[in-house]
Amino acid sequence: MRVVLRNNAIFVQGSTNTLEESWMEEFFDHHIHNTLFLDNGVLVLNNENSANQKEEFLETLSERFTKANELSSPFYSRSLKRCKTAAVRIEVPFRNNENVDVEVYAFGPDRVKLSVLTPNRWVMRYLKQQLSSMVTSSTNDGLFIDVTTPQAKARLEKTLNRREVLHFTINYQYDDMFMSRLYGNYRGWGHGNDAIDKMIRYHAIFEIPMGSSPEDLKKRYRKLAKRYHPDRVQNKSPKIINKYTERFQLLQEAYGALQAVS
Repeated sequence: MRVVLRNNAIFVQGSTNTLEESWMEEFFDHHIHNTLFLDNGVLVLNNENSANQKEEFLETLSERFTKANELSSPFYSRSLKRCKTAAVRIEVPFRNNENVDVEVYAFGPDRVKLSVLTPNRWVMRYLKQQLSSMVTSSTNDGLFIDVTTPQAKARLEKTLNRREVLHFTINYQYDDMFMSRLYGNYRGWGHGNDAIDKMIRYHAIFEIPMGSSPEDLKKRYRKLAKRYHPDRVQNKSPKIINKYTERFQLLQEAYGALQAVS
């Protein structure tokens, strides 16, 4: 384990098992609502209401660090305690991504269940953190969420659009009636996993919720197409021109696909 104090933050680099130690999991479970999940780790922001738990965590962290590095000086313990208001970032080393299957089922326009089919506590923590304000009940491997409002649906879509968390790849699974149950205006269309994945990704590109009207889609397309048209940067470097060209082509692809089902 390696601990570094930098820019008012505590950086912890550990083994692949670091996050699974009981004292680590207890710390994260207590701070779940102020934890940011990264592709290669987690960032826990300071919470004044959890000062006691933070001090206990830092004490254990200091003990583990000094023991692992055969250090006897109290310097590290004192240094960590002085940083009790600092954010804690824990990084795990690179490893090949593990797949985690999550079934997403819509009971109707207002209620959705997410079931983690591949047991994984960290993916469950991520889903709980992202959807916390919408969770009505939960089990060890499932969440029931209320998506009555457009804001709640938008939050769900944003969560489903992210697939990489802590070196885990989340594979969401839907049935063919998912779209019609959750969004009545898609009734009659058959959508399998691949089609739904694309629809979620395309709507995220335009930053509009699924179920938006064709008029809203057209308005957003015109705005972004104008912003990313390659002609705007024809005097820039080839790298910038390619970036704008790729973005413009993606907008055209997404717009054409969403027009076909709107």
